[in-house]
Amino acid sequence: MLAAPLQPGKRISRAETDATMFDGGMEIRTCSERDLELLREEWPTPDDIAGAHYAQQQSNTATFLVAWEANGPLGWALIQWRGCVGANAKTAFPDCIEVNHLQVRPEHRGRGAGTAILTTAEEQARDRGITQLAVSVTAENTAAARLYRRLGYQPTGVVDVCSYRWRDDQGSWHDETESSELLVKEL
Repeated sequence: MLAAPLQPGKRISRAETDATMFDGGMEIRTCSERDLELLREEWPTPDDIAGAHYAQQQSNTATFLVAWEANGPLGWALIQWRGCVGANAKTAFPDCIEVNHLQVRPEHRGRGAGTAILTTAEEQARDRGITQLAVSVTAENTAAARLYRRLGYQPTGVVDVCSYRWRDDQGSWHDETESSELLVKEL
């Protein structure tokens, strides 16, 4: 059964297990070792992206949040506790932390998973005394930009360029260069 769309602020409860429950049975929690096994089974990616995110969490530099529903994982993101990732963003907002790698599976988009993940990240940041949270978005990702602005993230004009290599499901390598603008929210 599909969850009802999440409305901001509709969190039901927070469990002792560092999980947050939302309307419709959606749960956002910090990725555990068991969760990683489930992600690898139910949402396999070339080069084990979930494993890389989990390793970053294990190094205490990030928190790997995953959205779950009874039928499996919906999406994920990393809270980067060391601050903004891009050099220009880090210089312009040295006390800000960044949520990056926010991804919702295509079949679950538009149902509130991205909002729930960001709401949980904001709560965790506030719990640590953080007063600014950032996200970066490319000009081409208009749906994500709309979501971020709706949730109160403001454009800063700060742009970073990132080049990276990734492998698709067929094993072909792709080289990408992206320009992303930093959006910041006061918590």
